[in-house]
Amino acid sequence: MGTGAVPLDRELWTDGYFSYIAKIIGGVWLRWWIQGAAAMSNMGMFVAEMSSDSFQLLGMAERGMLPKFFGKRSRHGTPVIGILFSASGVLSLSWLSFQEIVAAENFLYCFGMILEFISFIRLRVKYPATSRPYKIPVGTVGAILMCIPPTILICVVLALSTLEIVVVSRVDILIGLVM
Repeated sequence: MGTGAVPLDRELWTDGYFSYIAKIIGGVWLRWWIQGAAAMSNMGMFVAEMSSDSFQLLGMAERGMLPKFFGKRSRHGTPVIGILFSASGVLSLSWLSFQEIVAAENFLYCFGMILEFISFIRLRVKYPATSRPYKIPVGTVGAILMCIPPTILICVVLALSTLEIVVVSRVDILIGLVM
């Protein structure tokens, strides 16, 4: 509706422009309605993400993958330490812009993918006869060759990161390795 109701000028489509279109279409009350709905939606997604992250930390602690104190629950059953840890992570990134947070997320995702490739090849070499639910029909050399192109692309993405993103991401990686 927004693109059909007003002339399309891509330069104007910046943060908050959708609520401006709502004001043009329906007046101030629609603008407030859109802004309120967007705020509630973002809050809901944030709470859902925090909840899933904190319960993931709780589950990892219960399986012995994280220190036991992450398994502490409140009297209501919520993972207290996981919530505080997730909140501190969000707070530590709050000084970055949205684009920088996305760049840091991409950096960490790329690092995780490299770890997956290393694990894939290592398991292929160390346990070649292990029964698996699916099989990639190439030998060890084929597995290595298959991982080279995406690894090169990942290294290019990592090399293009800003110094700030590299520092933030390395601190996050270090915290993860210590834990």
